[in-house]
Amino acid sequence: MRNQKRQQQNPQTKTQFVMIDAALQSNNAEVLKAFTRITSVAGELLKKFEMTKYRTYVLIDHTKNETNANLVNEFICHFWNITLSNSKEGKSYIFISLDEESLTKFGNSLTNMLVREAYKITQSNDNTAGIEYALRVDFLAGDVHNFYYRRVIEGETEYTSIITAPLEKAETN
Repeated sequence: MRNQKRQQQNPQTKTQFVMIDAALQSNNAEVLKAFTRITSVAGELLKKFEMTKYRTYVLIDHTKNETNANLVNEFICHFWNITLSNSKEGKSYIFISLDEESLTKFGNSLTNMLVREAYKITQSNDNTAGIEYALRVDFLAGDVHNFYYRRVIEGETEYTSIITAPLEKAETN
């Protein structure tokens, strides 16, 4: 009897499906474009390092992994984890996590360049809300490089690619 009362009081069932309207779909497409541009900038910033381990990054397409519900894409390198994910409501967000050891070893100049470009890419230039809300930088640095190494050691899969940015050639005068 008690179970019947509970079921009658709370007849809603939870589901993982979210209704996505055209406005949300368009907004998420803009956030995806911003993620692509931010990760392109990140890849370019890595080209200046002579050591291969600092120029190598992992791209993960979580949409190809059916066990994943909210993550969409990730760019992971020794310095940052840049993640595109969807909230429970279906809204896309870009998260940038910083590596504490890299900040200590190399300083904050490289990270500042990435974050500056990320804010430029997501800012609204026409006084509309735009997608500024979507960029979330975790300024409390963590342990990204060990996560990166684990992904590199696991190797490539159908949804994981490992890429080494070409070494930037020094200009000669």
